[in-house]
Amino acid sequence: MLEIQIIKIEDPGCLWARVLKGPGIQPDSPEEYENLRVKMNLFYHEVDLDVQKLKPAELKEGLVCVVFSLALKSWCRAVVESVFQGMVETQAWCLLVDHGDRIIVRADDVRTPLEKFLQLPFRVRRFKLAGIRPMTLQVPISENTADPSSTWDSSATKYLHNLLQGKMSTLVEAVLCETQAGCSAIELYLTINNTKVNCVYMTLFCHPQNTGLLMQFLNPDPLNPDQESLDAKVRFLLWRKYNGPNVAESYCWPAVARGFDTVLVSHSGDNPLSYIPPLLMLLQTVSVVSSLAARTGPTAVILCPGWEKVQTVLELLEDSKATYNLHPTSVLLGVDQEEPKKFKIPRNCQLLVTTPFTMMRLLDAQCFLFLRLCHLVLDEADVLYSQAPEQMSVILKHFQKVVSGEERSSCPRQIIAVGSRWSAGIEALVREHMIYPSVIITVMEEAALYGRVHQRVQLCLDCDKISVLLGSLDFHPPKPQKTLIITNSAEETEHVYKAVVNTAVFTLKAHEDVTDQFDFVIDQWRKDISRGTQVILVTTNDCLKALGIRDATCVVHYGFPSSPKLFGSRLFCMSEHFRNLSDMDHAESSSPAAQSVLLLSELNARHVCGVLRYLRRSGALLPPELLQFALGVQQAKEEQKTDRPLCSSLKSFGFCRDSTVCPDRHMINKSLDHPKHPDSGTVMVLPLCIKSANVYSGRIVSQKDDCYETLAAEMNAHYASERRCAVEVLKGELYAIQEENIYNRVRVMEVPEKGEQLFSSVTACFIDEGRTQEVKSHQLLQLPPQFQDLPGQAVELILCRAQPVDGEVDWNPKVTRAISQKIRGKLHQARVVMSVGNTVWVDPMVRMTRVPGLKTYINEYNVHAEILASGFGVNNPQHLELLKRVFQGDENASTLQHLTDDRFITNTQISLMFESPSSSSQQRVEVIEDVLTSKMRDLVSSHNAMESRQTPISPQNNSAVQCNGVLKDSDDDDSSEGSMNIVRLV
Repeated sequence: MLEIQIIKIEDPGCLWARVLKGPGIQPDSPEEYENLRVKMNLFYHEVDLDVQKLKPAELKEGLVCVVFSLALKSWCRAVVESVFQGMVETQAWCLLVDHGDRIIVRADDVRTPLEKFLQLPFRVRRFKLAGIRPMTLQVPISENTADPSSTWDSSATKYLHNLLQGKMSTLVEAVLCETQAGCSAIELYLTINNTKVNCVYMTLFCHPQNTGLLMQFLNPDPLNPDQESLDAKVRFLLWRKYNGPNVAESYCWPAVARGFDTVLVSHSGDNPLSYIPPLLMLLQTVSVVSSLAARTGPTAVILCPGWEKVQTVLELLEDSKATYNLHPTSVLLGVDQEEPKKFKIPRNCQLLVTTPFTMMRLLDAQCFLFLRLCHLVLDEADVLYSQAPEQMSVILKHFQKVVSGEERSSCPRQIIAVGSRWSAGIEALVREHMIYPSVIITVMEEAALYGRVHQRVQLCLDCDKISVLLGSLDFHPPKPQKTLIITNSAEETEHVYKAVVNTAVFTLKAHEDVTDQFDFVIDQWRKDISRGTQVILVTTNDCLKALGIRDATCVVHYGFPSSPKLFGSRLFCMSEHFRNLSDMDHAESSSPAAQSVLLLSELNARHVCGVLRYLRRSGALLPPELLQFALGVQQAKEEQKTDRPLCSSLKSFGFCRDSTVCPDRHMINKSLDHPKHPDSGTVMVLPLCIKSANVYSGRIVSQKDDCYETLAAEMNAHYASERRCAVEVLKGELYAIQEENIYNRVRVMEVPEKGEQLFSSVTACFIDEGRTQEVKSHQLLQLPPQFQDLPGQAVELILCRAQPVDGEVDWNPKVTRAISQKIRGKLHQARVVMSVGNTVWVDPMVRMTRVPGLKTYINEYNVHAEILASGFGVNNPQHLELLKRVFQGDENASTLQHLTDDRFITNTQISLMFESPSSSSQQRVEVIEDVLTSKMRDLVSSHNAMESRQTPISPQNNSAVQCNGVLKDSDDDDSSEGSMNIVRLV
C-alpha cells in the first residue's frame, strides 16, 4: 500500500499526488528537491549562459524540458503535452512534473535539462480512481442516442475534493491496480474518524505492478581494455584507469605539443600524465638536428622531487609503447664523489629522469653529458623550488647556456613546469627563463597568488561584524570601486544589505530567492561609474557562478569560506584585475587593483591555522596576536592526538616534515610512552625485520638468561609431538605458525571475510619479531596458555644520527636493501641512549667478531658508517638533542617549530580536557573548540581595544598590509607564437 499526498484534483479521473511511502520507494526528501530548484535557478539565470545551446533541437509532444513559471518565479522541470501555433509564435502547453500545474510558454523559452537535473524522479505523479467512470451522457444533435461521456460532472469533482481536502481526512493510502499511458489506477483509502474508508466502496483484485521509473541516458559503452582491436596506447591508458584529459590537461597539452614554454598549476599537477602524452608526441615528431646528432646526452630531462617520483615516472614511460625509440632511463646518485665521474648515460638515451641533486652532481663531474638538451621538464615544480632552490638555479643557468649558442638557433627549446601550487620560484622561472610562456592555472586560490591579490584580515567579534564591515568600507574612494560582500546564506545577505543600503548610495543584493532579479542586478553592476563612486553587491556563494562577475575590485568575506575551493571562487570574481607577469615590471609601484578582506571572528577559531598558511604565502602582514593565537590552536590540535602513535619521522630523524598536517602525535603521552626497556647501557640486539636503513624490529638478547630461547625450545618440543590447528580464528588472539623449523607466536590483527576462497588469509603480527604479514588461516596452530605468558619480545630499534640524502622523506630502497642483507639475523652490540615505550634508540650499533684462537673481539663494521658509505645517507648530528627536547617537555625547543611558550591555552586547561578516560573524542573536540572560541573572543577584544580606528578599504590606503602583488588576466588567444604571455585561469 502506498501513502500519498494529494496535490491537485482535476476530477476523479485525474489526481496529482506525491508518493510519500511504499514498498521499494525511497521517502520523498523535500531538501533534495529544494536544492534542485536552487541549482536550476542559478544555472538558467547565469548572465553569461549560451541560451542557443540549451534550446531543444525539436519541440514535440512528450519532450522533457525546463521552463520558467511566472507564478512560482522559478525554473521548473516539465513535459510538453502539446505544441500549437499562437498569434505571433509557436507555444507549448507544459505540465510541471514537480508541481502538477500546467502553463503555456513560448517555444523560445523552453530549455533542455542537464543530466544532473533529471537524477531525482518527478515529484508529482498522475493517478485516477479505479473501477469507476463518469455518468455524464453526451447526446449528438444529429442522432437520437445518448453515449457515455469522458467528462466528469462538476458535482463528482467537488464531492471528491471536499472528501480529500476536508478536515476529517487524516491519512490517504492507495493500492495500485494498473498503470496505462502515464496514469496509475488506484484504490484510494481515507482514514476518517479512525475508520478506513474506500473512496469507491469496492474491492478489486489486482496484481502488483512495477512502479519504478528507469531513466537511461544514451552514453556510449565503456571501452573494453581486453579488446584486441584497441590501440596499444589506448590499452595502456585504460589499464592506468585514465579517463581522458581533464580541464587543465585540455589547455596544457596543446601548448606542450607545440613546443611552447608551459606552466601548469592544477590539482592534478603531481600527476605525470598531465605532461607526458604531449611531450612524447613532440619528441617523436621532432627529429634531432644534425648539429646535435654527433653530441651525447639526452634531448629531454625530467626533474622529479625525489627517488619515489623518479621511479613512478620511469615506470610510466617504460609501460608506454610510445617510448620504444627514446630509451628512457633514470639516474640516482648519492654523495659519493667518485660515482658521478664513473656514470655513463647510454648513447641512445634521449629521455632522462632524475632529481635536481643528482643532475647537479653530474654537471659538476661531467657537464658535457647534457649538450643535446632541448626540453627541461620540472615535475612538481613548486616542491623542487622549495627543496632545492640553489640546484634549480644552477641547472636553469646551465640550460640557458646550452640552448643559447649560435649553432642551436634552429633547435627546439622548451621548459615545462607543472605543480599544484604557485610559488615565488615558479614566478622567477617564468620571468627569467621562459619565452612567451603559456601559464595555465585551474586552482583559483593559486591564481590569486599569481596575480598578487592584496590580502587583508580584520579581527572582530561575531556580534560586531556589521559595524566592523561598515567601518572598513570607503564610501568615497579616489578611484571607481566595485565591492562584493559575500555571505553564506540568503538570510545573512538580507541582514547585511539592510545595514549597508542605509549608508551606501549604490547597493545591490542577489541571492537564491531573487534569481528573477539577476538580469537587473547585473545590468546595474556593469554600468560605468565615475571617480569617488563605489558600487556594492551583497550576494551568496551559490550565486557567484550565475552572476558571472569578474570585474570586482574588492571582495569582502563576510561569511567565512568553508573550503579553499570556495575561497578561490570568491577571489576569481576579481580576475579581470589580476596582474599579468608581463605587466608587473611597470606596475610594481602602483597601488593594488584587487583586494580581499577577510572578517575573522571567534566562531572561526578552528580554521585559523589553515587561513594563516595561505595568507603567509600571499605576503600579507598579519596581526601578531593572531599569529600567537594560531600557535595555541596548533598546540590544542596536538593535544587531540593523545591516542595516536608517535610520529615515525620524529622518532627516526628528530623532526617532522610538517607537523601541521601530520596525523600522528608529536608529544609524550606518559601512559603510552612509559619506557619498557633500559634507557642506557650496552646491550646485544638481534635485528630481524628491517623497516628502513635506520629503523628495525628485533629482540634485545640477554647475555645470561634468555627467556625467549627457553620458550622457543619448549615450543619446538611441544609441536614435535602435538600439532592442533586453530578451529576458529579470532581477531586479537594468539596462535602459532611454523616457518621452516621454527615456531613463531603471532597475533591476528585482521580477519577478512572468507567469501568463496578455499583458503582464507589473515593479517598476523609476529610478536617476537615485529613484522606484520598475511598468512593462511589453515596454517595457524593453537597456542597453549603456557606459551602465552611471556610478553612479546619484539622491540623497535632506531639507529641515531642518520638520515636520507638530499632531504628525502624516505630512505632509498637501495640502501635499505644493502643494510638488510648485512645486519638481518645477526647479533650486534649497541649502546642505548634513549628509551620511550617499546622503542629504543641506539648509537652506535656495531657487529663484533671474535678473532679465531683468541679471546679478542674486533669491530667488523659500524652500521652508521655503512649507511654513510652507501652515499644515500648523511649525518644527522642533532637527532638525539632534538628528541630530548621533545621528550623532556621543553616546549620552546620542540620540533613543533610553530609552537612557543606564549600559548593561549594553558596546560591546566588541556589536562582538564583529557583527564577523564571516559570522555569521548567528540567531547574532547567540543571542549577544545569552546576554549578556542573563548580565547579568540578575548584576543579580538584586546586587538580592537588597541586600534584607535578602522582602516578603510581604499586603493591608496594599504599601509596595513604588505602587498605581494596583484594580477591581470591576459588574452586567451594562443594562435600567435609572438604574442605576450598566455595566462589561462580555467
